[in-house]
Amino acid sequence: MDIDYQVLPTFAKIHRDPNPFLFVMGPVGSGKSSGCIFQAFFNAMRQKPDEHGVRHSRHLVVRATYPALKSTTIKTWLSWFKDKITITYSTPIIGRIKYPLADGTTVDMEVVFIAVDDDRSAEKLRSLEVTSAHLNEASELTEGTFQLIKTRFKRYPAKKDGGPVRPFIILDYNAVSTEHWLYRLAEEDKPEGHSFYRQPPAMLKVDGKYVLNPEAENLTNLDEGYYETMCMGADEDFINVNVLNNYGEVKRGKPVYKDYSDLEHHVDEEMVPLRGVPVVIGMDQGLTPSAAFTQQAPDGTVIVFDEICTDNCSLKEFCEEHLWPKITSKYPWIVNNFRVVCDPATSQRSMNDAKSGMEILKECNLPAKLAKTNNWTPRFEAVAQFLRLKGRFKLGPQCIALRKGFVSEYKYAESKTVNGVLYKASPVKNEFSHVHDALQYAMMEYVHKREKKFLFNTQRKYRAASQIGGY
Repeated sequence: MDIDYQVLPTFAKIHRDPNPFLFVMGPVGSGKSSGCIFQAFFNAMRQKPDEHGVRHSRHLVVRATYPALKSTTIKTWLSWFKDKITITYSTPIIGRIKYPLADGTTVDMEVVFIAVDDDRSAEKLRSLEVTSAHLNEASELTEGTFQLIKTRFKRYPAKKDGGPVRPFIILDYNAVSTEHWLYRLAEEDKPEGHSFYRQPPAMLKVDGKYVLNPEAENLTNLDEGYYETMCMGADEDFINVNVLNNYGEVKRGKPVYKDYSDLEHHVDEEMVPLRGVPVVIGMDQGLTPSAAFTQQAPDGTVIVFDEICTDNCSLKEFCEEHLWPKITSKYPWIVNNFRVVCDPATSQRSMNDAKSGMEILKECNLPAKLAKTNNWTPRFEAVAQFLRLKGRFKLGPQCIALRKGFVSEYKYAESKTVNGVLYKASPVKNEFSHVHDALQYAMMEYVHKREKKFLFNTQRKYRAASQIGGY
């Protein structure tokens, strides 16, 4: 083959993946479109030849608009196949590749380019029968479009002509927000037959500065300084999504933890608490009790391995129907080696039954104590301190609400003023804030500072000793 395609590490895995639904999220300029094109072409080479030695296939390429198809997607196909592809600008746009292979057979690949900007326009796809499909810049497309294309692929060639071999749908996109359907599919639903790939970030943030990531993909095909120039004058949200390949913020507030990196801090593999090491469960009360399960490993790393979030739930109900059942059924080995650290307000008595939350916890046989403080700054710093320490904070896959909160939903509210957009001093109270409060109560247990009284006494002894030559 005289086309010089250098496979990227991520696509080396994708090209071997037998799953029918393939997703790849990566930075701008990371070679996603080219990798998806060759996923289709390699598939075309794999089809069974007919009696004339021709391997027939039909590949669908979808993007949100026709201008984007013509100016970027189709140009990428032309740059790779040049005189080997003919494009007919009809409706839809049709490409045709006829390519002889070394075994004497010929690839006859039809490429159908269609723009779909909403679910209604996706109806035009219903009459298609294709082998495979590529949703280019899938973040601009609807989930309905993806679901409809699922009904149209692996339909060509017909079964009597050998049928399609390893049909697939591949989707490429830049990082999305936690509210996007692609995030839900990749990070929450994780359905069978769906493979999700994440390319390395193009740059890394080191000591507050952006530096090129030596593991970034497709650098040899980009101009020198491509990403450095892109970051000049760009806001952090743009860089976070398009360069660092982190899930991004929907512009309705500012995330509380600027040091959180989803690539660095989130762990895909399920984390199990170590046996024999104490577990600290942070808990926030009220009508939406929440809990964050944490543990500090011997090397100092704090793992956050599970969470509980509720709505319209009493504290007693939370303990008896949520907290204890999770502990005893999922983590029975921690039953005698955990403590619950609560919102200090838990000590206050209820106006209804004169019982404090702490009394209810004791009645439920929970080893509970009050958090060190409810002041915002030490709570925030307890988490932020571990986020800043390299490799010392890990968030497990069970922590869905905590993760969404870190990425975007635990945020400071915007306040529009004559001077522009300002942000309030405390986070928005929402369904993500309660479990983050719980996490903060737990994290304060891992922050150890010398008391001022101790420091004062030490300093006074040092001064006295120095006066008599003791030091």
